[in-house]
Amino acid sequence: MADCVRPTPSVGRVQPAEQGKEERKMAELTGNEILARCLKAQGVKDIFFIMGGPMLDAELCSIKEGIRLIDTRHEQGAAYMAQAYSRVTQGPGVCMAASGPATLNFSTGLANALIDGCPVVALGGSSPISQFGRQVFQEIDQVRALDGCVKYADRVHSLKRMPQQVNFAFQKALAGKPGPVYLDFPGDVLYTTVEEGEVDWSYMGRPIIKARPYAEPKALAALVDAIGAARQPIIVSGSGVLWSQAWDEMRAFVEKAGIPFYTTPQGRGVVPDDHPFSYLTMRNDAFREADLIIILGTRTNYIIGHAAPPRFSAGAKIARIEIDPEELGTSARNIDLPIVGDCKSVLQQLCEAIDARTAERFQGWRQKL
Repeated sequence: MADCVRPTPSVGRVQPAEQGKEERKMAELTGNEILARCLKAQGVKDIFFIMGGPMLDAELCSIKEGIRLIDTRHEQGAAYMAQAYSRVTQGPGVCMAASGPATLNFSTGLANALIDGCPVVALGGSSPISQFGRQVFQEIDQVRALDGCVKYADRVHSLKRMPQQVNFAFQKALAGKPGPVYLDFPGDVLYTTVEEGEVDWSYMGRPIIKARPYAEPKALAALVDAIGAARQPIIVSGSGVLWSQAWDEMRAFVEKAGIPFYTTPQGRGVVPDDHPFSYLTMRNDAFREADLIIILGTRTNYIIGHAAPPRFSAGAKIARIEIDPEELGTSARNIDLPIVGDCKSVLQQLCEAIDARTAERFQGWRQKL
């Protein structure tokens, strides 16, 4: 295995010509070294992986950068561990694998992260791109194979642009609704060298942009009016509240509005289950009898029965707060009050907009539950 640290020049007098040659050599970096530097700059502390080519030196270089590599028994497990890591740390989880079947083993874990909305950055080695089409060892188009399991997939061709592509992968994983991304590293690219000064380092460690859009005033006003007209409203929240880090805002809204709340398994714990306005044993009754259902940061998928009858009242008005407009447009049930916005931002708006006496109006509804 090649070492990532350049050899120390021999002791003794070095002729000027030889010294200049050595300086040029010291200024060269491999793709493995550049990748490790980029991961360190993005704040990566841990990587879940299984050792294998062509990622051997990338793994060694990452260790030398102070990144902890956690060995797993299967690449699928590495992807799942990266997803769990992302939920616990509220940041991206990173996994790494060798070429061919090793990287393809990521697919189930990445698909799960995609459905669950978790930011996972998967890094896979691949066969030499310069030999693609000649049936070289473990040759398969991994970018195309994994494209349907991630929100973004790309292949690194140029060492000069590697910092940009690594940063873009992290930006994509965390932008808007979080999700997994895949970055492909052909072996010949990783072991190519480039003068350090030729690499565009300006993208390395560029801060992740986290937008927090607020609701449009008209849409917000419509929801406030609906709350004012409702007699038996409920809140159904999911992991979007967690990724928005809106636990304080959700609790403040629940308590000011006095609206009973229920969470999906993915969003559980954002407000404690033993909160006075949590009625776990009356979930089904609340769903059937609610006249206003506020869906907060979760899909209208099978987890909540697509928010459809008979589990939910056919006559109930549906409001949904979601950062991804495409999700709103493709909801399984028609959304009467669609609100595009970040959970944290919109909940702040709602807390400011609703009447201070709102909670009193729903006291009878809470007692019933």
